[in-house]
Order: sequence, then structure tokens, then C-alpha cells
Amino acid sequence: MTDLADRYGTRTRPPWLWWVVAGIGIALGVAWAGWIALQPRPVTTEVFSYDVVSDSQIDLVLEVIREEPVAVTCSVYAQAQDHSIVGEKTITIPAPQKDRELHDVSLTTTERAVTGVVRSCEVAD
Repeated sequence: MTDLADRYGTRTRPPWLWWVVAGIGIALGVAWAGWIALQPRPVTTEVFSYDVVSDSQIDLVLEVIREEPVAVTCSVYAQAQDHSIVGEKTITIPAPQKDRELHDVSLTTTERAVTGVVRSCEVAD
């Protein structure tokens, strides 16, 4: 019988090759994540406070921070104890007088909510 290595030959890869490939992949991933994280955000929004008024209403105060005076459209929702969505609303906030403002939002809910969440906030068309 003949040895397959004698018949077809062998390929030898240096042992450090996979370490170099992995290092390059990790470096590219970190560079991409850093680039995404450092992109400017035209609008930053978060729930400043909330008040559960009743089993069918929750009031939110949104903090909206904008670098430029532009109108924004925000989508907010209320969650119940089991994390189900029990109410939601999309609102348009006009261009501001200041770069940082607080806005009141009242949501009607189908059952008692325990928190309010900002889903998204984007520059209005």
C-alpha cells in the first residue's frame, strides 16, 4: 500500500496563521463597534420619570436632547408586570426653544402598567 501523503503531497500551514487571522478579525470587529458607538446622535431621549395614575393610565415625562432645533417623532409604550405591552403612542414633538426639554405624555393602558419605555425617537420628516 502507498501512503496518501506520498501520493498526493501534504499542505503545511504555519501554526501562527490562525492566530493572525483571528487577530485581524477581532481588530476589525472592535474598530467597527467603535465607529458605530462614536457616530453623532441627532436626538437622545429617555424616560425622565413616570407616574402610574390608575389601572388604565400612566403618565411619562420624556427628556429630549437635540443638537439642532428639529421636530422629532417618538414612539413610547407601557409595560405590565409580565413585560407585555399594555399601551403605546406615537407623538410628534415640535422644534425646541432649548436643546434640552421635558415633555409630558399620557398613555391609556389596557391593564395596570408598571413602567414606560421609549421605543424610538427620530427626526420628523
